[in-house]
Amino acid sequence: MSERHNSSTLVGTEAGFQPLVLTVTYGCDVAAAVLLLVAWGRVNPAAWTLCLIPSLTVALSNLHYRRTHSLTTIGMMPLAALSVLPPAMVVAMADAIHHGLRMACLVISVPLCILLVALLATCARLRATYRAHPEVSPTAALIVLGGAIRHGRPCHTLALRLDTAISLWREEPSRTIVVTGGPTPDGSTTEAHEMARYLREHGVGQTSVLLEPTARNTRENIERSTELLDERGFSGQRCVVSSDYHLYRALRETRRLGQGLTPIAAPTPRTSVAQQWCREILTVWFGR
Repeated sequence: MSERHNSSTLVGTEAGFQPLVLTVTYGCDVAAAVLLLVAWGRVNPAAWTLCLIPSLTVALSNLHYRRTHSLTTIGMMPLAALSVLPPAMVVAMADAIHHGLRMACLVISVPLCILLVALLATCARLRATYRAHPEVSPTAALIVLGGAIRHGRPCHTLALRLDTAISLWREEPSRTIVVTGGPTPDGSTTEAHEMARYLREHGVGQTSVLLEPTARNTRENIERSTELLDERGFSGQRCVVSSDYHLYRALRETRRLGQGLTPIAAPTPRTSVAQQWCREILTVWFGR
């Protein structure tokens, strides 16, 4: 879950951007296709093929994301925009194409190059907030931040967070796992209860799991989980387990709350890595 202090989930806010996301994504797909058609037969075939591959890859990746997720994501937009860059650059450098179109493609390429550099720089900044293998004490508390529940089960992203905590618990069963997340959109259950059920199904003892079923966002996840540990008199190391792309904002909320939590990165599903990281970067840029 990745949201502002007193807001509901980012997913709820993101739902309002569906028309914009689809318009930008499909508009960029069409623009890339048109430029590729314009360049067909007018540029070196190898250069044309090199432009086709990234544009087609992005289009198929976004299409797959749409087919496997209930909502589109704002992370699709920068990817779709960047898919226009390769054909725009090859058209801009092709002598056989009308001068006006070449200049237009050159103008388009400049902000897209800036966007690419900015995305890469922010990605590096987000990755620099955690270590791949942090030191975790044998009696640590692992706070697993909640995520989407689909058909009564944790989504793939959330399952990977839980799998990361399970792996650490199996190394040292004396560790405690705190699952945090409030009611699902339909109100039928809570993220925390479904996360706890997933842990039990994977062999984690019930006495090793603490539930915090009320938090609506990242700040509340951390705040209420630490309060729960305080109530239980826990004084050992406290860790926050979340997806690698999300740890930057999780740690930002941790600092705001005056907490010192050790970040533990869970992997992002390979089929949605690009969309998830772009979504997170846009969220950071626009102050969420």
